[in-house]
Amino acid sequence: MSKSFTFKLYLIFSIIAILMPTLFIILVQQKIIISFEKWEISNFIYFMFTIILLLAIVVNKIIRAYIKLKQMKSNLNIGDRKYSNDVKLIDGESLFNEIDKINRSIRILKFENSILYDTAFAIYNMASIQELLDTILARLVTHTNADFGLIFLLEKDELKLKSHSNVLYEELEKTTFRIGEGLVGWTFYKEQGLLTDDVQKDFRYIRCISDTRAQITIPIKMHEKILGVLVLGSKKDSDFGESDFKLINTISGEIGLAINNAKLTAKLQKENQNNQRLFELTKRITSSMDLEEVSNMGIKIVTEIIEVHSCTLGIFDKVDENKINVISSYGDDKKGLEFSGTVEEAFKKKHMAEIKTDKGYIYSIPLLSKESCMGILHINTKNKLTIEEIELINGTITPLTSALENAFLYKNVERLATRDGLTGVYNHRYFQNMLDEYIRKVQKDENDLSMAMIDIDNFKKYNDTYGHPIGDLLLKKVVEVMRSILRDEDVIFRYGGDEFTIILPYTNSEDAGVIMEQIKNIISDYKFEIGDKEEEETEETALDVEVIKESMFKSEKLFNSNIFKKWISEKVGLSKSKSISNTFNITISVGISSLVDVNYDKEMLIKNADKASLKSKRNGKNQVTIWKPELNMD
Repeated sequence: MSKSFTFKLYLIFSIIAILMPTLFIILVQQKIIISFEKWEISNFIYFMFTIILLLAIVVNKIIRAYIKLKQMKSNLNIGDRKYSNDVKLIDGESLFNEIDKINRSIRILKFENSILYDTAFAIYNMASIQELLDTILARLVTHTNADFGLIFLLEKDELKLKSHSNVLYEELEKTTFRIGEGLVGWTFYKEQGLLTDDVQKDFRYIRCISDTRAQITIPIKMHEKILGVLVLGSKKDSDFGESDFKLINTISGEIGLAINNAKLTAKLQKENQNNQRLFELTKRITSSMDLEEVSNMGIKIVTEIIEVHSCTLGIFDKVDENKINVISSYGDDKKGLEFSGTVEEAFKKKHMAEIKTDKGYIYSIPLLSKESCMGILHINTKNKLTIEEIELINGTITPLTSALENAFLYKNVERLATRDGLTGVYNHRYFQNMLDEYIRKVQKDENDLSMAMIDIDNFKKYNDTYGHPIGDLLLKKVVEVMRSILRDEDVIFRYGGDEFTIILPYTNSEDAGVIMEQIKNIISDYKFEIGDKEEEETEETALDVEVIKESMFKSEKLFNSNIFKKWISEKVGLSKSKSISNTFNITISVGISSLVDVNYDKEMLIKNADKASLKSKRNGKNQVTIWKPELNMD
């Protein structure tokens, strides 16, 4: 029997020996029972029977309490520990010792529950996984009285430090471990925890913090999956007990679950943010029908999502698929896109192509439209794109492609509605709208604007003599000459038939006259060569005409083409002996009016330009006339 048990037993009997006489004295004085001198044998028998009965009751209560405590102890689990059920009172094990052990176990359970509560609290209240790691580690360091704490998590093939407590980052000598390296890597590889009384004596130890002695190294698990490693260290030998090790090992699963839940929560939040971001980006991209604005916005959005050296958006040419027209770009790389490398691969395979270079990574993402590739998004980055970044880009590509298709469609429709199909210049309807805008602008600035009315002299004669195809080519040639002379801000319109108008903003009538004189002189000096050859009268089919016309329009030298000469000769050679001149010249008559002269009146501006053009024709044609108020145009 232990000394502790003997002392406690002696203490109990002493208390009983003192309390019992005292109790009887009180009862006698209160005359509840008679005094001892007057007791008879029956009284003593009754007294002894009462004492025995009370002792039996007390012993029974004690035995029941002990059995109950023993059952509690046998069912009590702390970590993976189970107390044996072979404890017997007759072995001398004190009931009080058992109670003390149970109390210690309860305190350990409270400690463990406190940590579990803190962990659970952190799971639901931490804003980020980093905050979760820092909170868990700080609580563990505090509860175990450790000098420092570290948490390493697996990233790719390495264990990287993600949280540290009670130690400055500058004091850390190693923050990354390979699997199997050091106690941290070994613990991860073996999936077993380590309780090391002195790490300096362990050959596997690689110093992370100086003066470390005792260390608990526990794998952080989530079910059967190892997420990382938890390290609690002390600068004293054997500073951690087996109970500390078993406690941390027990709750490592809860920590792993908390970390995994935090990761999933962060991932869901990120996905939600990305979806919201893609929704906003799609709204921005699809809000415009202007091609330049859409392409610039697409490039801007990509550069907001990821960090790039350069980003280029190119559209494949409809005639030559190997030619790429760059419509928007960002960064230092101003070179065009060539149909080679990742661009060619993305075009042919219809998926993203990637290549590593000395300067980083190059990505080519195809813009797919109904199984065809309409363009390429070409990106040059320093770092390899993550899966998340690739998903964001792919999510942006779809609405960008749709927006570009709509912009091209809108541009084509707008072109058909505002352009002359033959010459490519703006049409009469668009002229009226544009003139209104220009008048408002120059009137606001109190500036001038001139308008020129151009009429090709004797145009009907050329149509009747050489045919309408020649007339069409003459119209194109006149437009070509005007474009070569006019400034960027000047705008040409086909007013109707063989008439053209030109808006010359911020230009007075005298300066406009100088410009139009140059155009008139170049046109009048130009010799149109058709051919001088007698041809036999032949029949031609509609197909022959179209083939010849197609070849003719593809030739750069339209008027010098042998095919063209032959075709013209055939068209005008209605008899076997009819011939035409091989060259001829055309002239134009020009009328100019100024907006200031008509007090910003649109109708008068047009009317006066037309009168001035008519005046040029009446004065012998091939002239430029500037309208003046004193001119009599009747």
